[in-house]
Amino acid sequence: MADVLVWVMQRRVVLADRAERLRKELTEIDAEVARLEAAEVVIGQFIEAERAGEADEPAMAAELERVTTAPGAGGMLLVPHREPGMDESVLPADYQAIMSVKV
Repeated sequence: MADVLVWVMQRRVVLADRAERLRKELTEIDAEVARLEAAEVVIGQFIEAERAGEADEPAMAAELERVTTAPGAGGMLLVPHREPGMDESVLPADYQAIMSVKV
């Protein structure tokens, strides 16, 4: 009976590790999907502007720059995945300020 318990414990550990890897992979896939969705929107806007003869306008270039380089644009990760031993110093400044609030 002890052998069965050891097998169950080992299997649980293996599956928990696999689940964690799959969660990380899914997060990366979700981020890529978000980037592609943002790219679709930007490209669609550019195509519409081009059809209207507005593609070369400075406003269009400024908008393209804004949506593709702003923090969080296209699914860019703003907050890193939590890893053992991490502290608040890896967070963006706004998040560090939130973490420093004492209740």
